[in-house]
Amino acid sequence: MKKPNIITASMSPLAKILISFLLLILTGAALLLLPVSTFNGIRMVDALFTSTSAVCVTGLIVMDTAVDFTFFGQLVILLLIQFGGLGIMTFSIALLSLMGGSISMRWGLALRSLYSESNRLPVRNLLTRIVLYTVVIEGTAAAALYTQFIKKYEPGTALWHSAFQAVSAFCNAGFSTFSDSLMGYQTNGIVITIIALSIILGGLGFLVLHELANCSVKKGRSFFGQFTLHTRVVLALTTVFILFGMSLFLALEWNHILEGFSIKDKLGNAFFQSVTCRTAGFNTVETASLRESTLFLMMFLMFAGGAPGSIAGGIKITAMGVLAGLFIMKIRGRRQVVIWGRALDREAIDKSTTLFTLLAIEEGGGRPLFLPLLFESFSAFGTVGLSTGATPALSTAGKLIVCAVMYTGRLGPLTFIAALTWAKKGSVYELPEEHIMIG
Repeated sequence: MKKPNIITASMSPLAKILISFLLLILTGAALLLLPVSTFNGIRMVDALFTSTSAVCVTGLIVMDTAVDFTFFGQLVILLLIQFGGLGIMTFSIALLSLMGGSISMRWGLALRSLYSESNRLPVRNLLTRIVLYTVVIEGTAAAALYTQFIKKYEPGTALWHSAFQAVSAFCNAGFSTFSDSLMGYQTNGIVITIIALSIILGGLGFLVLHELANCSVKKGRSFFGQFTLHTRVVLALTTVFILFGMSLFLALEWNHILEGFSIKDKLGNAFFQSVTCRTAGFNTVETASLRESTLFLMMFLMFAGGAPGSIAGGIKITAMGVLAGLFIMKIRGRRQVVIWGRALDREAIDKSTTLFTLLAIEEGGGRPLFLPLLFESFSAFGTVGLSTGATPALSTAGKLIVCAVMYTGRLGPLTFIAALTWAKKGSVYELPEEHIMIG
């Protein structure tokens, strides 16, 4: 009888997730070092950086994906984005489920902690639907993009560009097979809209997607009221952040980077930049040419990120929402943070305040004050990928530091949440509390 491995047996599911991502990064770096992956070779640190950026769905690059990497190299990057975006655990357990394998209770609990403890779906069904939603959304986006790319490229090339952009957008990665990202399509409303919608869907989280896919319109029933508190908060805050970023981007760049654009294209590009700078990393305008005030706005949006349980990075918009609710609660002298007649549980509030403090220290402490490098730091931690052009010029040590920041930004919030203590429940009669995911 084979003896169990004591190390792996005692390892927590969270530790296995962290190690799995690390192993995927190292495997990707090894594949990118192969001569068949690049046209002119690649340094080890650059291969490690590219693999980390792809697995952590960041999008920061030190080499031009479109020019320096062969088709095989681009395929490796695409697979790293896909597996990194959805998570090794998600894929492995989903495949295990489809093959009739068993899922341990510890893994099941880990999944529920990642994709919301209030979820009512069995773990196997949840993971199967995660894969299904991914395939449907990415496939639909690729088909729509193909109708535009075929106008310029041969069928095979157009198909590859479409598939790569679709996966990268839904996974909020920001990698592109175009050297100028999407600047060549800044006046193409169809391409901008498809990519933006893919980014938004990828940043909502799979539980929100599941509720949206199963929603219904019934007479006498509130459409918005059929969703859980978590979904309502995510949808509301996503809309607020998009409109907030879009409005300020328009105000700051109307007569600057957007000068010469038609009103329709100004609105389209402002909308796209507000969406992409929260976590995706695509750009339709030259980031380095933006006003400094615009860069600070984008750093705030990058810090906020997307929804928990999604592919997006950042501190997560629900944490920002809880902090705003906590601030309002203190002003009004209330004992609870109340949203739509429901009080948030103490645990969510404690996690939000602690997570914000930790990440604020992480972003502020020891970071260079020079704006472009500060921007790259926020972009790396928020797994966004937007760049002012400073990343390729980093030293080897600088690239390794950014690799660590990207890894922490992608997986760090999970570690923070696991380390936090559970809030004790009081016996005083209060409004029923409902759980939303944080981090």
